[in-house]
Amino acid sequence: MLASNRPLRILVVDDEPIVLGLMRRTLTDAGHGVLSAMNGFEALELAATAVPPVDAVVTDLQMPQMGGEALAAALRQADPSLPILFVSGFSGGPVPTLPGPFLAKPFTPDQLVSAVGLLVTVPTSKAV
Repeated sequence: MLASNRPLRILVVDDEPIVLGLMRRTLTDAGHGVLSAMNGFEALELAATAVPPVDAVVTDLQMPQMGGEALAAALRQADPSLPILFVSGFSGGPVPTLPGPFLAKPFTPDQLVSAVGLLVTVPTSKAV
């Protein structure tokens, strides 16, 4: 069962083809629809033209040309509430403060599926 209780349409972004393929396969096997991009510019194009729109984004933090933080800022101009999970093998000291949750590489498939599931929560209705 999905942690989010429903399949999501997820945009996965990583400049390493093997890592991108593993994340795509893991999330597809978990029942999610996955779009993938190898850089921030490609991700912006996919997000702008995706029908239906993406529910969440998983992006590498450190990529050439446009890193994950810049990608997140650009995506959130169109949708400020877009859930974004940052992933990285970042080893340059403490992880910077990010506008979303962070998952350190290497991670297991279960850790990725769980982290993505936690990105989108279904609001509960309150009795009045």
